[in-house]
Amino acid sequence: MKKILNSILFIVCLGVFCFSAFQLFQIYQVKNSVNKEVEEMEKTIVSEDNVYEVDWDSLQQKNPDIIAWILIPDSEISFPVVQGSDNSYYLNHTYLKEDNNLGSIFLNCDNQRDFSDTNSIIYGHSVDSGGMFTSIKEYKDESYYKEHPYYYLLTPNQNYKCNVICFSQVQDGCEYYTTNFDMNQMMSRYEQTSTHFTNQENVNRVVTLSTCDLDYGLHSAYRFVLVASLENYDEPIQVASK
Repeated sequence: MKKILNSILFIVCLGVFCFSAFQLFQIYQVKNSVNKEVEEMEKTIVSEDNVYEVDWDSLQQKNPDIIAWILIPDSEISFPVVQGSDNSYYLNHTYLKEDNNLGSIFLNCDNQRDFSDTNSIIYGHSVDSGGMFTSIKEYKDESYYKEHPYYYLLTPNQNYKCNVICFSQVQDGCEYYTTNFDMNQMMSRYEQTSTHFTNQENVNRVVTLSTCDLDYGLHSAYRFVLVASLENYDEPIQVASK
């Protein structure tokens, strides 16, 4: 009887191991397919001097929904930004419209694609395996926040240096997700409600990066948001180290 029980226990453990290994393999495949897409795109937009020189015609031939490229120095975030007709499609489709649970980095469908709104909202998943907007959670740490005071947003008409105003932990649908507002009033709200805040003068437009707070689960309404002002930037932009 003991031998039988040990055999059953072994089979159960083997089954759990095989299932777990299969799940890990699937996660790797999902992440790897997105990374390959982005790496192939980067080859066509980075010069020999490791400077971003985006051929927008080439990118938009691959997918007309590609409207920008976001790059946070010294992080894993270097991705195209797409905009769909709704905020659902790119939750589970890649930049080349392939089915993939990692989705894409995408601009809110109600925003102007030229980032002319007072507040342009860019969404991306957070996942346990990393990738996409997962590393935005690092801004929760004050030292990381201070060491990463800006990022870049490249667009067909103008490149921007995005100077970080605040990092906050909020719920989906709060005032951070309003596309147009009185900037002076909102700056006060940022200061009152954020985890970390950096005061700036004469801010006209902001970009809000939004991702899930995994501490509350994948399907909760809790979000990490990173808000930054837009500053026209015409200097060469070097490839970020990852």
